[in-house]
Amino acid sequence: MIRLAGIVSHDVLNQIRYKNGEPYPWLVTNSQFILYPEDANQTVYTKSVSESDAGNYTCILRNDTVVHSHTIVLTVLAKVPDDPLITYFPKDSDIAVGQNLRLYCEAFGGRIDLPDAHNEIIWTKMDTNRTLLNGTRIYQEKISREGDQTFGTYLIINNVQPEDFGTYVCIVKKPGITKNLTVSIQQKVIVVYVNPNPFPVEKMLVIMVAMASMFIAIFVLNLRYGLDVRLRYKNQFGRLEEDDGKIEDALILYSGKDEDIALNLVLPKLESVYNYKAGSRKLSTNIDTWLTELHRPSERCRRIIIFLSPSALNGSWDTATVYKAIKILDSLGPSVICILLEKLPAMKNETKNSQGETLKSVLNLVNLIDWIDPPSDKWWQNLCLWMPPKRNFKNSEHNTLRLNRTMNRQESLDNLV
Repeated sequence: MIRLAGIVSHDVLNQIRYKNGEPYPWLVTNSQFILYPEDANQTVYTKSVSESDAGNYTCILRNDTVVHSHTIVLTVLAKVPDDPLITYFPKDSDIAVGQNLRLYCEAFGGRIDLPDAHNEIIWTKMDTNRTLLNGTRIYQEKISREGDQTFGTYLIINNVQPEDFGTYVCIVKKPGITKNLTVSIQQKVIVVYVNPNPFPVEKMLVIMVAMASMFIAIFVLNLRYGLDVRLRYKNQFGRLEEDDGKIEDALILYSGKDEDIALNLVLPKLESVYNYKAGSRKLSTNIDTWLTELHRPSERCRRIIIFLSPSALNGSWDTATVYKAIKILDSLGPSVICILLEKLPAMKNETKNSQGETLKSVLNLVNLIDWIDPPSDKWWQNLCLWMPPKRNFKNSEHNTLRLNRTMNRQESLDNLV
């Protein structure tokens, strides 16, 4: 009897057997093997082997994700060979210290009728020439099949040590015949891959922290000194707006209600402290006349400063009126600086006009500055940032103190009179 068996786990959905590519069941003329029901149909067997049974037997195991295939070559001999026929022998291999090693050697020797003779496989080590005795770490396990006609031995070495490496001999014994097969077990060389261009993680972290610290420092310094630095840089290196036919640096526009702020606060300080020459003009209450009235004065100035408030627009403080005022001022030519005395009207649901523009879009045409009462040094720096460069720009603190002393002397003289 001969059996070809397999072990199948519970999750296998399909098991198919082939002989030379032909699926089971096979014709009797092709193979006499049938399923062995006592092994849950995992084994094919025959009680009497014939020459037609020779061939390649393949078992395919398949489930939803994995497919396994294994082929057994069955050779039918005319008679039992005198020499043992080796059916399995391990290959030379490398293994690391501390791993487990298992070597298996198997042979077919046929049936032996002598009562005191038997087939056997023994493992030895070449440099010792002695049988490896069974112990707790190194031991041998013998197996046999088909009435001891097929026999084999496992050599198991747990927790491999350096002294275990070498050449091992599988001694196959059949009465009157001995075969020696050798297998080499060497220590596995662990190659540590050294990246020729390693990613410098630590250096990158240091660089990132340094850059983040630098950006934070720049951000803080910009909040503290950025406006003053930009103003000084503009006055030092900016293109001078001279010999352009203009006689005034700025034209200040205001309404009657905003006259005190324009003429008594902003205009004097621009001239006395920051050395700008400025003119002034009171706005008419009719926006439609601005273009005609301001055309000639705007030709003499480099900037237009307007105090924008509801009073400057005759009480109309909606998006359409503010849009119209800004468009008129922008059409005059000089750059426009709008000092907002009131918060701009809401532009959330604003619709575009026939030109496809809104108040929000035309605000990009002018420079907006919110009024602060009293104006701080940063407010004055922000205003001067949009004014023409001045090479003789003096320190604002020094000139402010001088202006304050002059005004105090004038007030004292007025009180005396």
